[in-house]
Amino acid sequence: MGFFDKKHESDTPIGNLRAHIGTYMYFVKVGKSKFKHKGRIGEIFADMDNTQFLFNQATMGTMYDFKKKLDYALWDAAVHKYTEDMEALKAELLKVVDQEEAAPKEEAPKEEAPKEVEAVEVAPKEEETGDWKSSIKGQMAAAEEKAKKEAERKKREAEAEEGFEVDASEEMTEADCRELWRILQGLEREFQEMKSIADDWFTVHGKGNGCFGALAMMALIPVGAIYGICQML
Repeated sequence: MGFFDKKHESDTPIGNLRAHIGTYMYFVKVGKSKFKHKGRIGEIFADMDNTQFLFNQATMGTMYDFKKKLDYALWDAAVHKYTEDMEALKAELLKVVDQEEAAPKEEAPKEEAPKEVEAVEVAPKEEETGDWKSSIKGQMAAAEEKAKKEAERKKREAEAEEGFEVDASEEMTEADCRELWRILQGLEREFQEMKSIADDWFTVHGKGNGCFGALAMMALIPVGAIYGICQML
């Protein structure tokens, strides 16, 4: 059971189907947000999000049987579209994994020689004939400047730690690959549930027709793909 609209969508097979579609699209939106800077992977997720209308139209029904009718042609178009998208995501993930395996392993860094202990600055002794007041003022100013620089350094480190999750690079890290695989597993799980419900529904009610509507929806798919790419620019 999908976790969207459980209370309102669980009374009918089409209601259950729409609940799983909601969960499926949740994973799509997470992927779109997470991987929007990751080149082809981000483009695929954006396209999946922008062609949700296929699912919506297939399960819309009519004004007399809202949420109680499933259009076979539109549903079939949606299944084919999203099957291709998920296969494309798997291919991109495998490509990244294969590249990582083929990459030469970095040698373990050699142990560095122990650094010499920096000499502690010791204020020069003022000669009896020197200006001791100017010397003390100079040391106080130097200590204040050192403390100021240390505070700035800590501030920069804190700001960097706060924004560590923001990754605008196209390079896929190990964490990115693990997250993509987790999302793909969620997509696959919901997709299989959706197909099972739809197959059972068509077994009972038949497939009917609706080819014209399917052709119209398929014609709009490239428009959704272009819109998704533009959204990433």
